[in-house]
Amino acid sequence: MKKETYFHHLYKISLAAGKVALLVFILWPEAAFSQVKDKALWQPFRVTERSGNQHIELSGEGWSLGHADQPIKNTSELKALKDVFSTSVPNSVHWSYFKAGKLPHPYYHKNSLQYTWLDEKAWYYRRSFKLPEKGADDYVFLCFEGVDYFSKVWVNDSLVGVHEGMFGGPTVEISRFLKAENEIVVEVRAGNWGNKATYYENLPRSASGEFDYSKRTGYNPRASGKIIKPWVISGGSGGEPFFSVGMWQGVRLEVVPKVHLERPYLTTTDLKGLNNLQSATLHLSLELLANEASTNLSLHPWVNAQLDHPNNYGQKFEPVTENYTVQFEMLSGTTSALKQTWQVNLTKGRNWLEKDIALPNPKLWNPTGLGKAELYEVKITLLKEGKTVDNLRFTYGVRRIEYLPTAGERTRDRWDNWQFVINGKKLFVKGMNFTPQDILLDLNRERYRWTLEAAKKMGVQLIRIWGGGLLETQHFYDLCNELGIMVWQDFPIGNQDTPDYPQDVWEAQVVQNIVRLRNHPSLAIWCGGNEFNAYSLGNAASLGIIERNLKLFDPSRVFKRTTPDHGAIHTYPDMDPIWYNRSYAKAPWISETGMHSIPEAGVFYETVDNKEFTDLGKMWDKEFYKTHPELIHHFTEYGPGRVPRMLSRASHITDVTDPSIDAISEASQVGAGEFYQIFSEKIQGNYPVTAGLMPWVFKRHWPVIAIQLMDWFGHAGAPYYFLKRTYEPTHVAVDLERMLWKAGEKINLPVKITHAQTQPIKGAQVSVTVLDDSFKSLWHQQKPVTIKAGPSVNALQTGDFQIPADYRDRFLLVLTELKDAAGKLISRSFYYPRVLSKMEDAAFYDDYTTKPIEWITLDKGPWLKPTVAKSVTHCQLAVVNHEKIDAQHSRITVRVKNEGNLPAFMTKVDISGTKRAIVASDNYSWLAPGESRQITLDVLWREPETQNNAKVSFSAWNSPKTEVKL
Repeated sequence: MKKETYFHHLYKISLAAGKVALLVFILWPEAAFSQVKDKALWQPFRVTERSGNQHIELSGEGWSLGHADQPIKNTSELKALKDVFSTSVPNSVHWSYFKAGKLPHPYYHKNSLQYTWLDEKAWYYRRSFKLPEKGADDYVFLCFEGVDYFSKVWVNDSLVGVHEGMFGGPTVEISRFLKAENEIVVEVRAGNWGNKATYYENLPRSASGEFDYSKRTGYNPRASGKIIKPWVISGGSGGEPFFSVGMWQGVRLEVVPKVHLERPYLTTTDLKGLNNLQSATLHLSLELLANEASTNLSLHPWVNAQLDHPNNYGQKFEPVTENYTVQFEMLSGTTSALKQTWQVNLTKGRNWLEKDIALPNPKLWNPTGLGKAELYEVKITLLKEGKTVDNLRFTYGVRRIEYLPTAGERTRDRWDNWQFVINGKKLFVKGMNFTPQDILLDLNRERYRWTLEAAKKMGVQLIRIWGGGLLETQHFYDLCNELGIMVWQDFPIGNQDTPDYPQDVWEAQVVQNIVRLRNHPSLAIWCGGNEFNAYSLGNAASLGIIERNLKLFDPSRVFKRTTPDHGAIHTYPDMDPIWYNRSYAKAPWISETGMHSIPEAGVFYETVDNKEFTDLGKMWDKEFYKTHPELIHHFTEYGPGRVPRMLSRASHITDVTDPSIDAISEASQVGAGEFYQIFSEKIQGNYPVTAGLMPWVFKRHWPVIAIQLMDWFGHAGAPYYFLKRTYEPTHVAVDLERMLWKAGEKINLPVKITHAQTQPIKGAQVSVTVLDDSFKSLWHQQKPVTIKAGPSVNALQTGDFQIPADYRDRFLLVLTELKDAAGKLISRSFYYPRVLSKMEDAAFYDDYTTKPIEWITLDKGPWLKPTVAKSVTHCQLAVVNHEKIDAQHSRITVRVKNEGNLPAFMTKVDISGTKRAIVASDNYSWLAPGESRQITLDVLWREPETQNNAKVSFSAWNSPKTEVKL
């Protein structure tokens, strides 16, 4: 019998034997236990974090790391480890090697090739620690939050068990092994141990020039077999050069008395008087364990057995004689909002406390745009004879999320209610998809903060954690709680059937994470995973485990079996984006859509051999990869069949026949930005039939060409700003019928104003102006409008514009503005429809206007940037304030003014002279003649020591750059 199979077999026998057998197992003396090599540690019951002296953090520095070619048999072999060096935890082995200076940066050039051997070794982490303060009978739990993937744990040379799975555990009670001075050793092996895949760049190429993945042998990330690991970090699409391994999450000790608290679950069941909120009803479910460690218990037997079949004598109850009370307190800041105490009567084993709690005058947790994200600190204390013996603390937000049917007709089975109602308020949900912060799992809190604050500034209300990625970290959820961002959490099933998943390991991972995450107010939706068939024979067991455990452990949240499903759609069309409110007019939810672009050129100047920046207009050529190996290495899902859809949009912006890396980067971003702007406006304008949008994707997990709003370094690209403007609380848009026209046609110019706020806007004015591509005004209309209380879509007809009969192969510039009763600008949008002689071809005209077709390439123009650059204006820049937040972060406020007589088009604030990432309050925008604006730049100094060289610049496509030294 294979070793892994034996582990499962042993565990199932133990579970089938029940609680008593497991207790006998635990009570064996140390000498006997040390001979039990294969004790399986995966189990569903997570040990909750404590605070104060009860919690000992073992993460951080103080670890060593070394490797062996094959797993060791006992700790005496550790002296033979190779290349032992100091490292920190959490970390992947890859980042440990880079941070120790042993290998070059894994994301630069093709340095990933120097890391390919790491997943072939057995890795050994070691650290020492002193005996924690503890009572003679206290439990001491050693808790690992995530080890990727196979692991063994030794404490003071005793093997305490083995573990599988990267999303929680192992957790083991170790008090019997402890001495004054202690050592932990953790063996870690990659999920592809003994089954490594063919390196992808060694695969043959098909006739189109793409890799032939059908010839790949070994581990298949899209058919992972018995390994529960998401494909993006295990050599799947977009991450082919990497296979993660290591202790990627933290390690802690929890000192817990024999009678102790566990796994609190707090829910908001009612809000009374929402318009004049008086109280909230909460429900607390709390476990209390008496002389029992829950890690010893089973959730249920894994073999055929009756689950609850007592004998004639019934269950034996052994009462706990001491006097125990539970104290529950909620604090708002430092002020106690509520305190209650309950006497508890306990018997040996597991006990539950269930209480309804009335919270007076509650402060509500709201997502972005609906109010403050108010948080409480919950303190639960166990007192024995009036003295504190155990305590739990967690952050909680009072909020209710409900769902109503959307307004459209139901068109298929499994049609869920998609209209979000949060704390009694309806909304169109402005969402975003999220892949892992880093493909090699460098997931520190500050990187998360930078990314998530940028999402909040963009107006994002809901982030979907994609099923090809992670069950996210505590940092991620804590920050979403703070920032008011709801979370849609996929489980890590992506694009595969899972008939071989070890169900005991899978259930342990599922339950641990449900319990870990369920008190976070930001968590809104659970989902089974990404783009897999939740109804296939191969996935029935995996989905059944999720559904039954959500019903048990978190019935308060909605569950989607997969996405796309339940009425939600994924779509990546190559068409005029105006079709989004036609082709998908009845879809209640868009859960994925987007367009490729190339991140800013600086990414590639830094990571790719600059000699490869030639012949970039031939990316679709099947021989392109031969002369551009590093660029293709950094091109997610590269294939000559996919590149044209990106280049065709760039070809409307500039000549892409033979562009520079700077030109193709900017053109592809602006081309994608236009796409994001229009599909967002069309989808939001379809409310209340469509109730939410989650574009793909916010940030990339390493520096690549792909679909993204923010690059791996944290710099926001043009699509970020185009989409951000559509996510503002009140947004004005011209509801264009199409983007391509012919000379002499009439363009109807209706306006739609999407409004999210609950108060109406009276006395506002809407204007629409049409200009030619030299900024000469051709047509103008202005009308009053009253904007209904939100969420609302307010439609307004402004009239028709007749295109001149001789206006060919040129752009029109369409500008719409919404101003309040005092004349203050609320919202502005601009467009650049094309008037093409190609539209005079009757066959093409009919094809394009009657159905969505592939976006056309403009090989010979017109090109937007060189066209508008001919009509020059002049702008001025001044730095108003430079706030140094810390060594790596600044907030810079600038004032820009257009002093010319023409609009400044595609304005851009930037910083040069140092490596930086920027998130601006606006960029790639329109600045009217005489207009002055204040723009804020949040800056991440990637090389803080060189920030004194930094210069702030302001430019537009038709205005020379002006620079100011900081």
